[in-house]
Amino acid sequence: VRFFAHESCGFCTPCRVGTQLLAGYMDKLAAGNGSFRDLADIEWLDRLLKNASHCGLGSSAPNPVIDGLRNFRPAFERRLKNADFQPAFDLDKALERARQMTGRDDAEAHLDNSPERP
Repeated sequence: VRFFAHESCGFCTPCRVGTQLLAGYMDKLAAGNGSFRDLADIEWLDRLLKNASHCGLGSSAPNPVIDGLRNFRPAFERRLKNADFQPAFDLDKALERARQMTGRDDAEAHLDNSPERP
């Protein structure tokens, strides 16, 4: 998938952005942070790239992933978290260095601690 993202000429947005998103989803799945929603998003990207890309590179970019899902879906699903959404990265880990530098704990940085909005 990284090959397609790297080789995209950038002319059409579906290929330029879609291949990057697809690579990101694959990294997330490989790290064990994927969700069933991510699989649905990958399938949506497949349709988008096939229908809206201007060349064969963009329209064929999702083929390895979709073929893998089609033939080995249980293997993918075993690595998923049982949640509708799973963040692609650990926010606390990402903020750790900044917190050390500033002496702040940023308790408000967590979605579950955010005040309810009307």
